[in-house]
Amino acid sequence: MWKTTIAPEDIEKALEFIETSHPAKDRLIDHVSLVHEQNSSVLGAYLMTVDDLEAGRFKIIAASRHYNDFFNEEVKHYNGGPEFISAFTQSMNSNSVSSTSVYRDQFGTWITAFAPIKNQNGAVIALLGIDLDASILKRSQAEILLLLACGFIAVSLIVYFVLRWGLKKVLQPVDDIVCGIKQVSAGNFNVSLPIHDQSDLGQLSLKFNEMTVQLSTLFATLTAASDQLKTIKEINESTPLLETAIGQMESLLEHTKVQKELQHAEKMNAIGQLAASVAHEIRNPLTVVKGFLQIFSTKEKMSKEEVMFIGLMIEEINRAESIINDYLELAKPDMAKSERIDGSDLTVNAIDLMSTYAMMSKNIVLKSDIQPNVNVKGSKNELKQVLINILKNGIEAMKEGGELELTLKDDGRNAIFTISDTGIGMTAEELDRLGTAFYSLKEKGTGMGLMVCYQIIERMRGRIEVYSNKGEGTTFKVYVPLAEDEEEN
Repeated sequence: MWKTTIAPEDIEKALEFIETSHPAKDRLIDHVSLVHEQNSSVLGAYLMTVDDLEAGRFKIIAASRHYNDFFNEEVKHYNGGPEFISAFTQSMNSNSVSSTSVYRDQFGTWITAFAPIKNQNGAVIALLGIDLDASILKRSQAEILLLLACGFIAVSLIVYFVLRWGLKKVLQPVDDIVCGIKQVSAGNFNVSLPIHDQSDLGQLSLKFNEMTVQLSTLFATLTAASDQLKTIKEINESTPLLETAIGQMESLLEHTKVQKELQHAEKMNAIGQLAASVAHEIRNPLTVVKGFLQIFSTKEKMSKEEVMFIGLMIEEINRAESIINDYLELAKPDMAKSERIDGSDLTVNAIDLMSTYAMMSKNIVLKSDIQPNVNVKGSKNELKQVLINILKNGIEAMKEGGELELTLKDDGRNAIFTISDTGIGMTAEELDRLGTAFYSLKEKGTGMGLMVCYQIIERMRGRIEVYSNKGEGTTFKVYVPLAEDEEEN
């Protein structure tokens, strides 16, 4: 900033009259004196030549009056040490600002910064030097360290007395709480702690008392519910009360789980019976209509438009038959023969069947990573149906193309078929409803296909897990128990 206030023309004139007085030289002295006047306790400034330098001896063009008063004469030369020479040379050679580290000379302790001043042709004609009295920094550091030490001692004393007072006030309520926790652990839910004050610990004791009241009420409710449902035996007096409450809760949860499974089974049975009744009534007339349409399609003298219409009608009847087959699958009893299946071969076969469909319909790339020798127990055709159905759903979810990956591995207990797509994905609400009857994300879907998949895997004592994020794709994980070695024929 300071170098921009100095006119290069004045420096060039001053260099011509460096040994005598000149108005340009006086102006330069005024400029560099301003540095000291505005920072009198810290800074001094001067201009040095960059030509005719002797080793360690620098010519002064103009120096702050502060320096002239300090030496009782006009400053014309300065003998610099290694730090001074190094920073001066670096600034002159690089045409940029540089500075020394802290150094000492016969006048004191300093830090000096240099800035090159250029003429209109871009040549460096002088260097502006500004000195900082580093002894002030050392005194400031000492003062700061003293203040920090005093502050640390004061804070330590305050903390000591506060902790001493706080611990004395705190320990009694803490002892009460520890005693109360021991009694609750022993099964005494009727314990009540004394409230010493309205502090945070006093409020904690109050909340503890509220907790014991709620625990006592919960235990009474659990006992009444267990007695009503007759889920546990009579309470043994030697059994701790807390263990009894946990046992009652586990029994109730197990009872609730069984109730949900029964409700699900009844719902599936009702859907299956309805599906079978409706499907059988609809399949026969559809078969007749499809037969006549196929006969009409073979006739000659039909326009292209008529042939197209008949083709569309046959296609829609085929779709209706596919839906009917899904309904019948729900109603079909578990008659599939359980057998040992080579899961690796089955996976390769499913990929071969769907690869052409994926490439031709949506330009989708199928990837696979199949672990060999993974054998499962179940129905081969049904498991193949599950994989094909999920693969097909993944292909249809990628409207703009993408990647569909099928992997197979085992975790020691189950074979894990993982099918991942990069399609539209699903929300948490859509995931919750997935696999229920008549719910589908496809425009013409019924949801029955995926529901059949869930039913097939349940019959094989496996499970299906689904992970998805909207707009990022979906991953299905199908877990099927591994076949045991001793079952091998």
